[in-house]
Amino acid sequence: MGYLKLLRVHHWVKNLFVLLPVPFALASGVQFDPSSLWIGLLAFSLLNSGVYALNDAIDKERDQQHPKKKFRPVAAGAVERNSALVFSFFLVVTALILLARGGVFQGVFFVGVSYLVLNIVYSCWGRSIPVIDVCFLASFFFLRILLGCFLVGADPSILLLAGGTSIALLLALGKRNSELQLLVTEKHRASLSWYTKRGIFWAIQVQVVISAGIYTYYCISSELFVADRWWWSLPFVYLGLFFYQRRLLVLGDSRSPVDMLLGSPLMQSLILLWAATVLFGIGLV
Repeated sequence: MGYLKLLRVHHWVKNLFVLLPVPFALASGVQFDPSSLWIGLLAFSLLNSGVYALNDAIDKERDQQHPKKKFRPVAAGAVERNSALVFSFFLVVTALILLARGGVFQGVFFVGVSYLVLNIVYSCWGRSIPVIDVCFLASFFFLRILLGCFLVGADPSILLLAGGTSIALLLALGKRNSELQLLVTEKHRASLSWYTKRGIFWAIQVQVVISAGIYTYYCISSELFVADRWWWSLPFVYLGLFFYQRRLLVLGDSRSPVDMLLGSPLMQSLILLWAATVLFGIGLV
């Protein structure tokens, strides 16, 4: 049971970012092998789990200082640190082999290695540096979008990458906000000594506006949308950003973005409605 918890399968929901370029690639006429996409998605999910297991092994003492993370398998003593490291190594090697099969020359393997290296740098150094830590978290989502582009053989759109990264920054700020709400000590996260609730409050509000602005401009300027349907998905993006911001800043929700999404039927419905209206807007349905 401890090894299953090490996988953190519920965090695979973050890999929805990998699928973000798919409908736009289809609308632009890109042809790709669906099996390569799903193998790549599975491989990247295993890589995520390998990194989580590695972090749990590295962070045993640190996690024991956290009100929620102290229940993770390694911190709680359900899995030995060395066993977690071996498990992590197995997952990482398996994932990289699958990603190499998915296309080294299309950049898939490069994204996987970059994700692994950046996570190691983040765990050993980056997470202790204010602002840099948030940029690292956002970069992990940027790589997910880039991986999706490579898996379907589509040229990465600058606006799509910018919009996705903007949302990722918002999620990263939400994660730091949840840690401030939980009164996490500096022993667990050194960078928290620099952040304040007021600063995070304004940063989240600014990032919401930036995210909404980038997506609106993308819909207006993109040639992929049918002329009179470009605006259909906008209300669901605005509502999603509004409700996420409200949960963080008004209701003081201390859950991580992943737990918040998985525990909110409203947010899940808005994402599904956004996906449906995007497909309609670009003429795929």
